[in-house]
Amino acid sequence: MRKVAGIDVHKDFLEVAYRLPSGRIETKQVEYTLEGISRLIRLLRRHGITDVYMESTGDYYLPLYYALKGAGIRPHVMNAYKIRRPEPNKTDKKDAIWLLEIGESELFSDSYVPDEDIQALRFLIRKRMKLVDRISDIKREINSILWRLGLQAAHYAKKLRSKKKRMLLLALLEGRLRPDSISDSDVRHLYDILSRPEFRAYVFVLRSRLADLAHLESQLEEFDREIAALARKFEDAIRILMSAPGISFILAVGILAEIGDISRFPSPAHLASYAGLVPTARNSGGKRRSGRPSKKSNKYLRRYMFLAGMAAVRSNSRVVREFFMRLLGRGKHYKVAVVAVARKLLCVIWYLLRRGEFWCEDGYFKRPRRLPRGRRVRISVREAIAILVRAGYEVRRKV
Repeated sequence: MRKVAGIDVHKDFLEVAYRLPSGRIETKQVEYTLEGISRLIRLLRRHGITDVYMESTGDYYLPLYYALKGAGIRPHVMNAYKIRRPEPNKTDKKDAIWLLEIGESELFSDSYVPDEDIQALRFLIRKRMKLVDRISDIKREINSILWRLGLQAAHYAKKLRSKKKRMLLLALLEGRLRPDSISDSDVRHLYDILSRPEFRAYVFVLRSRLADLAHLESQLEEFDREIAALARKFEDAIRILMSAPGISFILAVGILAEIGDISRFPSPAHLASYAGLVPTARNSGGKRRSGRPSKKSNKYLRRYMFLAGMAAVRSNSRVVREFFMRLLGRGKHYKVAVVAVARKLLCVIWYLLRRGEFWCEDGYFKRPRRLPRGRRVRISVREAIAILVRAGYEVRRKV
């Protein structure tokens, strides 16, 4: 028999609500520690609880989720936005009771919680993305310092794209190398300009930012090695994703980590909606309005697909290029067309992962088209048999 409990998860404690055989709702508060989780599991088993409902509050729910799963109790994680209580008054006990009532009614579907391998890969690739953002911020700050000094930032930023040139300049600014020992004229010329006494404050910040950039870039290489090691378990799926235009190894790992189990999406439209690549619909009173894509989606997958779309429109894929140019010819903005390409790529990815196939340009053009429903031709059984016979099949009447 199915018996439900609701748990309101907090950083320091858990508020538990369950129903007694008499119908009365009992609430208890448990410390959110390893010992507290053990006492909670004993309490749930004593009352015969089989299913536990909780909200997806950041990362706080994960230790409880895996502990309940290991104890044989089915955990259900709910989307906090979708199950908001209509009442203005809010307490921890009321929230736990509300989760209990939601679990008893079974009106809401669970949020997807990936397995531990996908969870680790997702955690690592998201941290890498934030690391790349920090590297980009530091590079922009370096360009800003060069502009403040009256230098042509675009010219010198292009020179400093080379990691070797940046390391040489940092070594000169820190005094680890002498200018006469450097053969690179660009770095030596920039160092001569930065050696002026009036630039001392700016050079101090520039030296600090170059050191930070070198440290973060070495961290990025370590992240890439760790991601490559974890991704070996999903080598087949990653190869399938990398066969599509615009998708590199890192993007393939990120897309796979965010999608998780592809079978949980019944159609490509569901996957595109999950990524936030479909317009919002507001239909009422016979009026139809379409808005911008919803932000209440997986922002990481949306970003990966946008980057893949940007790379795909620059690739040599004839299919993507024709689709992209057709949208531009209809007057679409460049980035709007890129989002449309990203959505098209994601829909194709759904088919590739479900079927275990690789991207094929020729196969895309040879795919048979279906007639619209209103124009399908109706034929009789006799005509169908004649078509099969002409095609080389042997048709026999079942006795």
